Amino acid sequence: MAEVIEREGAAAQVSRRGVGRLLDRLATGFTMLGGLTFCVLIVMSIVSIVGRKLFAAPVQGDVELMQMGAAVGAAAFLPLCELYDHNVKVDALTGWMSDRGRAVLDSAAHGLLTVAAVLISWRTALAAVDGHSSGEVSTLLSVPMWQPVALLVPSFVLLALCGLYRTGGALRKALGSAS
Repeated sequence: MAEVIEREGAAAQVSRRGVGRLLDRLATGFTMLGGLTFCVLIVMSIVSIVGRKLFAAPVQGDVELMQMGAAVGAAAFLPLCELYDHNVKVDALTGWMSDRGRAVLDSAAHGLLTVAAVLISWRTALAAVDGHSSGEVSTLLSVPMWQPVALLVPSFVLLALCGLYRTGGALRKALGSAS
């Protein structure tokens, strides 16, 4: 089983003022909404299973709702993970490096994540617009498919903003202007 090994001082420092505070509050709010989404999905799944077994009456479209809700809920967790640098890392190859050297690699990683998040935000927004114009709906419930896709966009935009914030912090550390 994998263990979480944190280097001293490796935990992300998020400012409690200004942009850091705003991002922290937004990312925490998104995470809470994502968690609430999963709680609702669990209750719906239990109701559907019990209804199916005891009354032969499951929740209609439960699998569709589970897929849509899980995507939206999981995307909502990503900004907080990035903001506090709790993404999966492989430190086995960088353990011998100085803090500054790791900060250089971290700034590159956060920068690449930011670029990827911007691209995903853009393409997901285009997919929502395209889904709206095409009128595509889900099979059982006829939910317009653009709606859950559009709900992903704010999480990806916030992920990009958190990645940009972390890139700046890692760059400052790499350049020696932050402790």
